[in-house]
Amino acid sequence: MEETDIIKLTETGTNLLRKMLGERICYFFTDTIKVEASGSKVLYWAPEFAIGLKTNRGDQSFINISADYKLSPRSSTTYYGFEIEESKVPLRKEKLLQSGLCSEIKVLSSQVLMLEIYQDWNQEFDEAIHYDAAIVLYTDTQKYMLKVREELIGGVDIILDEATIEAELVDLKLRQSLV
Repeated sequence: MEETDIIKLTETGTNLLRKMLGERICYFFTDTIKVEASGSKVLYWAPEFAIGLKTNRGDQSFINISADYKLSPRSSTTYYGFEIEESKVPLRKEKLLQSGLCSEIKVLSSQVLMLEIYQDWNQEFDEAIHYDAAIVLYTDTQKYMLKVREELIGGVDIILDEATIEAELVDLKLRQSLV
């Protein structure tokens, strides 16, 4: 039972993610971004970021996503959960965008067809273990992974390399699929 409790996204968070389906994502916005490349592996890291949605009506709204430790109510186990909220401005930092201090990566303009939520779970240990969590977005041409960065509270990797995504998914369990 505890496993189910731990991996569940809030209903509000799920509904906000569901809102991405069928929409075109224009940008990832973040106030700081770090790019790491080694061989074919490229990681875009941001402490928090917003995904900009372009709707048919032409207005833009943003889904802000960050990741944080949560403490399990029944034990000392910690795990990762996503905080997901909607805003008219990315990251609630309009001034950063206006002053040019906010980075934006134009990632895709094709529609998001499916979205999967992954979280690892290991029942063997009771003590403080951090469980990986990830969200994968699918379009008709590419996958995009948003993965919790374990060593930093609130850190999320934006992974665009498909081989890297496949390698990361091997150790994770699919928990929810929004189609």
